[in-house]
Amino acid sequence: MRGLSIYDTRLREFKEMISEVEYLKYTLNSLIYWDKITYMPEEGIEYRTKVMSYLADKQYKLMSGPKFAAHVKFFKNNKRNDKITDSMVKRICRNSEFLSKVPEEEYSRYIELVAVSEQVWEEAKNKNDFQIFRPYLEEIFDTFRRFASYWSEGGDSYDALLNYYEEGLTTKKVDETVKKIKPFLIEMAAEAKEAGVYGRERLKIGPVDGARQQQLWRTVLADMGFSFSAGRVDIGSHPTILANSPQDVRVVSSYAEKDMRFGLFNALHSGGKGIYQQSIDKGLLGTFLAEAPSFSMEEAIGRFYENVVGRSRGFWTYFYDKMCTIVGELKGFQPEDLYADVNKIGPSLIRIDADQFTYLLHIIIRYELERQIIEGQLKVEDLPKAWNDKYRDYLGMIPSCDREGVLQDIHWAAGYVGYFPSYFISNLSAAQIAAAIEREEGSLDSVISEGRFGVIKSWLHEKIFRYGAVYNTEELVEYATGKPLAAEDYMDYLRKRFSEVYKF
Repeated sequence: MRGLSIYDTRLREFKEMISEVEYLKYTLNSLIYWDKITYMPEEGIEYRTKVMSYLADKQYKLMSGPKFAAHVKFFKNNKRNDKITDSMVKRICRNSEFLSKVPEEEYSRYIELVAVSEQVWEEAKNKNDFQIFRPYLEEIFDTFRRFASYWSEGGDSYDALLNYYEEGLTTKKVDETVKKIKPFLIEMAAEAKEAGVYGRERLKIGPVDGARQQQLWRTVLADMGFSFSAGRVDIGSHPTILANSPQDVRVVSSYAEKDMRFGLFNALHSGGKGIYQQSIDKGLLGTFLAEAPSFSMEEAIGRFYENVVGRSRGFWTYFYDKMCTIVGELKGFQPEDLYADVNKIGPSLIRIDADQFTYLLHIIIRYELERQIIEGQLKVEDLPKAWNDKYRDYLGMIPSCDREGVLQDIHWAAGYVGYFPSYFISNLSAAQIAAAIEREEGSLDSVISEGRFGVIKSWLHEKIFRYGAVYNTEELVEYATGKPLAAEDYMDYLRKRFSEVYKF
C-alpha cells in the first residue's frame, strides 16, 4: 500500500507538470498562433515574436528539467501503469528525445525564426518575389539540417525528419508507395485523356462574396457534426486547424470570390479535422494524449471529409437545396452537374486546388525537392527553377510566377520540413477508413445523401476519435479497418469514383 501511495502521488505530480506544459503549448501553438494568422495587427510581429520565444523557452525548461526527467524515468516501463499512463510516457519519451537533443539557445532561435519567416513568406507571396523570402528559407533548411544531425545519430538525415512527424516513416517506405501509386495515376490520367475528359473546363460559379461563402461553410459543417459552441471558423492566409482543447477548436480557412469551391473544400478539410479534435475524450487533457497521434492521422480525417464526403454524389444531392438558398448562382446547375464538376480530372498549378489524381504528384514534387535540399543536392537559390522544371515534367505546366509556384505553401516557412510525405499516409488512410465504414454501414453515398452524418461521426468516434493519441497511427488504422495500411483501397476508391463520373 505504501508503494501504491508513492506511485499515485508521483503520478498526480507528474500530471500537474504535464498540464502546465500543455497550458504553455496550447497558448503558444494554438491561441497566440491563431491570433497571429488571423487578427493580429501587422506591426505587432516584433513584440509577438518575443512573447512566443519566451513561452517556448518556459516550455522547453519544464520538459528538460531534472524533476520532469525523474518522473519520466520512474514511470517508464513501470508495471503499474495503465494503458493511458503507458501511452503518455511513451509519447513524452519520444517528444523529449527530439527536444533534448537540440541545444536550448538553438531551439529558441528557431522559434523566433519561424515566427518572423511566416510573416516574410506572406509578404513575399503578396509581392510575388521569392528573393524576399529566400534568406529566411535558407536559414530554415540550415536549421533542420542541424536538427537532423542531432536526431539521426549517424543515420539518414532526411529519414530523421520524416520520423519526427510520422513515427517509423522512412524514405524507403515513401519510395515504395510512390513506386506503386505513380504508375496507377499515370495510367488513369492517360485513360481520361483518351476519353477526352482530361482538363475539361470547370463550371463557372460566381463570383460569390466572402460573407455568403462563410455562411455556407457554417451550414455544411454544422450538419456534418462540427459544434460551434466548442469551436469557430475564421479567415486566414492558409487553411489550418488549431485546438486549445476539445472544447475550443479554431478552424482557419481561406476563400476566393471567383471560385466558391476553393473555400468550400478548404472548410470541409479543416472542419473535418475540427470534428476530430472536438470528439477526443477531454479526460485525456493533462496527459499529452488529447490530440491526434500524428499529423497524418489528422490529415487523413481532413481528406476523408474533403474528398470522400465532399466530392460524393450524395453530398451534392443532400446539400443542393440548402446551398441554393445561400448561393443563388447554383440554381443554374443540377446536383449531378456539380458532382461531376468537383471530380474533374486535370492538372493544377496550386496543390490545394488539385484534383484527387494529380494531388499526390504535387506531394511527390515537394518530397523530392526538400529531400534534395536537406541532402545537399539542391541549393535554395535554385529552388524556383527546380520547382518549375518538376511541374513541367510531372504535370505539363509551368508556373508563371513565384506566387503560383515555389511560394504557394506556408509549410517550409512554418518549419514543417519533412512533413509533406505524411500526405501519402493520410490519403491512403482516408480511403481505407472509407472502405471499412462501407463494409459495416453500407453505401456511404446513401448515408450521405440521406444526411445521416451522425452515422459517420459515431463510427469515427468509436474507432478513432475518442482515443486521441493513446494509440499510434498504425495501431488506429489497423484497429479501425481490420488490416494494416496499404495502397489498394486508395486505388480502388479513385478507380470507382472516376468511373462513376466518366463512365470508363
